[in-house]
Amino acid sequence: MTDILDVDFCRSQFPLLAQAEADAYFESAGGSYVPQQVIDAMSHFMSDSQTQPEWPFAAAKRGKARIEKAQKGIAALFNISPDELVIGPSTTLNAYVLSHALRPGMADGDAIVVTNQDHEANGGCWRRLADTGIEVREWRIDPTTGDLDPADLTPLLADGKVRLVAFPHVSNIVGSVNDVAAITRIAHQAGAMVVVDGVAAVAHTLPDLAALDVDFYMFSFYKLYGPHLAMLYGKKARIDAVANQNHFFHDGNGAAMLNPGGTNYESAGAIGGILDYLDAVHNHHFDTPSNDPRSRAGRVYTLFQHQEATVMARFLAWLETRQDIRLIGRRESDPARRAATFSLDIPGHTPEALATALAERGLCVGAGHFYGRRCVEALGIDPEIGVLRISMVHYSTVSEVDRLTNALDELLS
Repeated sequence: MTDILDVDFCRSQFPLLAQAEADAYFESAGGSYVPQQVIDAMSHFMSDSQTQPEWPFAAAKRGKARIEKAQKGIAALFNISPDELVIGPSTTLNAYVLSHALRPGMADGDAIVVTNQDHEANGGCWRRLADTGIEVREWRIDPTTGDLDPADLTPLLADGKVRLVAFPHVSNIVGSVNDVAAITRIAHQAGAMVVVDGVAAVAHTLPDLAALDVDFYMFSFYKLYGPHLAMLYGKKARIDAVANQNHFFHDGNGAAMLNPGGTNYESAGAIGGILDYLDAVHNHHFDTPSNDPRSRAGRVYTLFQHQEATVMARFLAWLETRQDIRLIGRRESDPARRAATFSLDIPGHTPEALATALAERGLCVGAGHFYGRRCVEALGIDPEIGVLRISMVHYSTVSEVDRLTNALDELLS
């Protein structure tokens, strides 16, 4: 047993990181690299069971078993029931479908609350309900820090008209961790349900969705070392009450009502590779076995967070030497308070030009508004220019951070 993550072991599981001349990857917030376990799971599915999984013949049975095993494992990971999850094509589409499914349960003149901290996936679909007679209220960030203050939410709920509050677990621009449990309690006390966007969170923290008491929670697997699919969780009672968005014969059929078109089978089977990767990391570090997937993953995430805190502290120490750079969000390296996603505003330098120059040096970062356009604009930054975003996860290293900061020192001199 150890408290320190063997980063070399983790990196050896990712083909793109195992290469001798691998680029330093700082764009995991846009999409993490994929471990061999996920690649193998998809390959095995397509090689051995690429057919409709509902039929009685052998290949179909193998495919169905792989998909069901993966979904049960993912459900256990987040402490939910398999019948409370939808595996859809993307968080944007899952949210869009959900907004249409919940609207019939609202009355004209009801209100919803959205934030200007969200990725547009968890904003635009709800804002469009204004065209159908729903009042849309905006919970706004502090324009200096980028944070959401729960105290600012309470007045928006005071008249009892709000039926839903949509907000992010972590902003993909600001990086701050919102107190999901506290915000959910505030919303529930006012009679509103919550829809939480966890896309920017789940690579850094492992939420217990039952304990958080959220009504709906969404994230994308490709931000969690997996394929391009997304999960929508809903409490069973909430799912059963939605208006069917699938074929008419799925009406009353639970989660299927929120999944028009069904699931990409080979990708759904490949999700199991995420669990295989977490198990490989667990077994490499711990001698004590555990039959509980969430318990195993919890141990692994503790190691992940220790490594992320280390690289965050290194990067923040460098930022203290650069008074010419505005960091969006908290100057903290505590994973309970901030994800390892840093957005920088650097006067006199465009993010796109810096990202291009860094790419030429084998350093991969992102530039733009990252679909958090409203957030960037509220921070006083031109969304057409955006920010330079540097994002890390557990496979990021101190030496990579040093390469990056040395290159930035050179480019900004």
